[in-house]
Amino acid sequence: MLPLKTQRLLVYPCRLPLLTRLYLGQAPAPEDLDVYIPTGWPPEEMKEILPYFIEMLQHDPQSFPWLMWLIVSEKDKTLIGNVGFKGRPDKDGQAELSYYLLPAYRGKGYMKEAATALINWAFSNSPVRRIVAECDTINIASLRVLQKIGMKLGYKSGDMLYWHLPRPQQS
Repeated sequence: MLPLKTQRLLVYPCRLPLLTRLYLGQAPAPEDLDVYIPTGWPPEEMKEILPYFIEMLQHDPQSFPWLMWLIVSEKDKTLIGNVGFKGRPDKDGQAELSYYLLPAYRGKGYMKEAATALINWAFSNSPVRRIVAECDTINIASLRVLQKIGMKLGYKSGDMLYWHLPRPQQS
């Protein structure tokens, strides 16, 4: 599967071998991904979720490409973050978006670019009818990303905000 291409980024879906190498702290094989991986990747939050993604792909190969996609700066071929879904769309056609960007790359519009590309992919290549996301009320950067990609605030529960984006109507 080819990466999604944006103005400045390449967004690559992660297959099981690549996820396993990332989890084990090994460099990706050139056939997986030929990019520079900065120190600090994967971040601690990602190290916790990678075993879950690996297990999902082992037991449900059709979970690919509904998990993690790596965000790579096209200019310098550097891994700068990830975007993806928390699994395959549910029976109602809903998929939950998640993302992470290394601190040095925040505030430059990269996540808006990557998330928009992935959402467009999901709406045009699948039966997804709605994208949802959640973020903590104090995570202003994440809140702004969700607003910039067109998501609407649905509701608040405790310290969490829940967002949604319906599939655009076909004309």
